[in-house]
Formats: sequence, C-alpha cells, structure tokens
Amino acid sequence: MIKIISFLLLLCNLQANSLMLNDAIAMALKSNPQTQAASLRIQNAQADTKAAKGTLYPRIDLNGEYYPTRTVVMPANGTFTTRQTDAFHTDISASYSLWDFGRNDHTIQASHYLKEGSVADKTSIENSLIEQVWLHYTSISYLEQLIDTAKKSAEFYQSQYVQAVRMREVGLKTQADESRFKASWLEAEDHHSAARSQKAKSLMALELLTGIDTPLTIDQADFDRRTRELSTVIQDIPALRQELSQSNPQLQKLRMLINRDRAASSAISKQPYGSVTLVGAYGYDNSLNSYDTSQIGVRGSIPLYDGGKLDADTQKSRIALSLAQKEYENTEKQLWQELYDALIDLNRFDETMIAKEGVMCATQKALSLMQGRYAQGLATYIDVLESQSILENARIAHADAKFQKIRSWIKIQRLLNKGNQNGML
Repeated sequence: MIKIISFLLLLCNLQANSLMLNDAIAMALKSNPQTQAASLRIQNAQADTKAAKGTLYPRIDLNGEYYPTRTVVMPANGTFTTRQTDAFHTDISASYSLWDFGRNDHTIQASHYLKEGSVADKTSIENSLIEQVWLHYTSISYLEQLIDTAKKSAEFYQSQYVQAVRMREVGLKTQADESRFKASWLEAEDHHSAARSQKAKSLMALELLTGIDTPLTIDQADFDRRTRELSTVIQDIPALRQELSQSNPQLQKLRMLINRDRAASSAISKQPYGSVTLVGAYGYDNSLNSYDTSQIGVRGSIPLYDGGKLDADTQKSRIALSLAQKEYENTEKQLWQELYDALIDLNRFDETMIAKEGVMCATQKALSLMQGRYAQGLATYIDVLESQSILENARIAHADAKFQKIRSWIKIQRLLNKGNQNGML
C-alpha cells in the first residue's frame, strides 16, 4: 500500500514539475513490458528447475481399468474354453530411480544454469532500458538547444533582412543583400521546425518507455549538470577488459548458457549406460474371480539399438556447446571494442566542448564587429553570413558534444553493468 501511495505521489509530482532523469528511469524499470517479460522468463526457468528436481523423488501413480466385455480363457480337462464377462482392475504403483549414471544431476544443473542466465538477461534488459531513457532524455535536451539555436538564427537573419530592406530603400544596399538574408531566414525557420518535430518524436518515445501519458518537459539544468559531472578515467586496460568479462550481464548470460549446454551434453552422453529403477505396485483385479495383485523389485534397462538417435543427440549437444563457446568469444570481442571506443570518445568530447566554447566566444565578437562594419558599408553581407554560420555551427557542435559525451558515458555504464548503480545520479 505504501508503494502504491508513493507511486501516485510521484505521478502527481511529475505532472506538476518537469521530469527528472531519476524519475524517468524508476518509472521505466517499474512499468516497461521488457522488464516484466524478463521477470516472467525467470519464473519459467524456476519452474523448469523445479520440474527437473522432481526426477529425484519417487513417482506414484493410481491406475484404473474397466472393460464392459472381456474374453477369459480357461483350461479344463486338456481343453480350453472361453467366457465373456465384465472386468476391472485398479492398482497403485511407485517407481524410484536408483541409478542413472548422473543424468538427472546433469539435467538439474542445466536447468539451474538456465535460471541464472535468465537473471543475467533481466539485468541486461534493465541496463539497456536505462540507457534508452538516458538517450531519449538527453536527446530532448540536445534538441531543445538546437531549437534555441535555430530560433536565435532566424531572429538574427530576420533583423538583418529588415535592415537590408531599409538600406536598399535609401540606396545603400542592393536587392542581393535582402534576398540573401531572407533565404537564410527561411532556412533557419525550417531548421527550427525540423528540430521541434524531432523533439516531439523523442518525447513520445520517452513517454512510451516510462508509461506516462501526459505531456513531459525536461529539466535543462539537470542535463547541463550531468554533462559537467560525468567522467571516466582509463587506468589499467587489461583490468578493464577483465572487469567487462566478469560484470557484463550479456557475457554472464552466455557463460550460463555454455554451462547449461555442457551439463546437457554430459547428460545425453550417459544415456547409453541405461538406468536402474526400483518399482513396486499393489492392485485389485476382478475378472471372474476377485484377487489382489502386488509386486516389488528392481528394473534395469540398457538401450541396445535406437536407429542412431542417441549418437545424433550426442553429436548435436556437442555442437551446441561449441557454438555457445564461439558466440561468447565473438560477443566478448565486440563488447570490448564498443567499450574501448566509448572510453576514447568520452575524453575526446570533453576536448571538443572546450574548443567549441572558445570558438563561440571568439565568433560572437567577430559577428558583432561585422554587423557594425556592415551597417557602415565597410563589410558585405557575405562577411556577416560567414560569421553567423560559424557561430551557428559552433553552437550545434557544442550541444552535440555534450549529447555524445553522455551517450558514451551511459554506454560504458551499460557495458560494465553499472546502470543500476550510477543511473540514479
């Protein structure tokens, strides 16, 4: 009840204020169908483990048969006579596996590894979900900066267009000036519209991830704060690769699948050895005469010929094990390459942000100077457009560097299984 009340209060808070990243992650993990499906797979694997352990216990069956007409053969004075009558038979039987050369143990181990793999798979899904929330959240903030840049550019070109029209009317400028500024104005308006459309798409994607069906707004200050605080230091490359191998849930799942296939292969390889089973039964039969039936003993069975099925199953299990091992090796290499690239990019985008901040500062001064010179007839519209274009590109590149830095950082967290630890900063 307390959890429900807290969840409702969180919803009310989100409707009243802008959505914080921590809240978006918490709601996505709680309501997204991907995590719910992963939990169901864990429950299914637990049921498989329980079913496999059932082979260690005796099996008891209650059987019953009834025949409205049954022909009974009776010997008498060296001859056989038949008689038709109704008959029924009931019994309770039990069986218990005494020895199967460890097949049941290997089967139980295989089911246990499958359950552990399902748990690792859920962790992997949660980390991927956290990454998706991060990316959509930060992409919205990134697009808001693009919208702001496009809006400022449109306002700048519009003001320059109006100025060029006035100056042309008094003979100081030509029609080329006002036409060129008008073209840039219209282009900036188009960029503004495109950025708003992309933001609407990202908002819808975030709403679907979090399960919120009300309009969202993003805290821009939260985005900027995280951009400044996120960092990862590369210290020991071999140790980092070892950490990836041990902690990455995707690799953990593949290792569990290898262990499962190894256990399953061991179980299948021991099928030709047969089994020894303790059997017993007690029953009642009514056919002409009524009498009790009972038996108890030991039954052994060894498969002699099955058309090559056992050999084929053994070969398939070995191939499955080899494939699982190769998939693990290939996935480990791909993830390590992805992690290494993300680490390199993370540091590079810090340098890019510093460089673009310097470009924006210098270009803003140059643009102000060019505007003054253009108004005095000492510079052309090309000089103004060039300065404004450099400033726009620097603003866009700076916003993109912040977005790419967060993208690289959260990718590192996902690969090292730190999404649930560091996702809630």
